Amino acid sequence: MRISDIDKQIIQVLFDNGRESFTNLNKKFHKTTGIKKRILKLQDANILKIQGNTNINKLDYEIMFILMKTNDSIGLKEIFHGYSKCPRVFLLADISGQYNVIMGIFGPSIDVLHRYLNHCGPTNKKGVSHSLILFNSVIKIPEYLPLNMFTNESQENLCGNVCKECEAFLVGSCEGCENL
Repeated sequence: MRISDIDKQIIQVLFDNGRESFTNLNKKFHKTTGIKKRILKLQDANILKIQGNTNINKLDYEIMFILMKTNDSIGLKEIFHGYSKCPRVFLLADISGQYNVIMGIFGPSIDVLHRYLNHCGPTNKKGVSHSLILFNSVIKIPEYLPLNMFTNESQENLCGNVCKECEAFLVGSCEGCENL
């Protein structure tokens, strides 16, 4: 789908302020109607999504990236299936190079990220042949991330980890992914 110049300008205004009202958008673009229809059309085409993103730096959360090499396409599919809805994962992508998967994970502390890595993380899953862990405490760009921090639905069965059977959860050193 081609995006018109007006649609590009609308997306830019929403990038700067996602809460901009339709009334203000109509005034900015000297239109009496049509802006709402344009936005809905972009949303229906899965080009635009307006959501509440979170500034992880202001919350003093930490992040880590995991670079992984899977043995084959089956291992890759299992990682994507198991972790695509994990509430701690904010980035999951197929990449080219020495590694073929990158995963971004957030948590309230480095200790929590270590526990996640040791007990729930994908690096010890079948099909992963090699991994590299990178810890980072500050994200410069983008300032706001689409974090699923307050979900009420547990996705623990997708990754294959069941909190009720996890040693870290049972001894109280991990609250589980539902309690971010």
